[in-house]
Amino acid sequence: MENTIDQVESTNIILDTILGLSQTLNDLLEDNIGLLTEYPSTDESEKKKADRLATKLLALSSATTSETKQAQKQIEQSVKALIENNDNAK
Repeated sequence: MENTIDQVESTNIILDTILGLSQTLNDLLEDNIGLLTEYPSTDESEKKKADRLATKLLALSSATTSETKQAQKQIEQSVKALIENNDNAK
């Protein structure tokens, strides 16, 4: 059981790191999105590409944050279920 607890703790540390990185990325994108959406070019197709890139990067960053939080919740629920099953088995 202790090995499982160590693995869960290790996984939570990794997920916390991923969450922090994705939140930092999201903050950087939000703070600097103008660099892409106000792309300094007279070429409209280049401006559209930059705008699409900005949209995709923000979506990816938000999805990473959301999915990481969901994974953390699933781990918590699984651990609670394991503990309850272990307690009921005694």
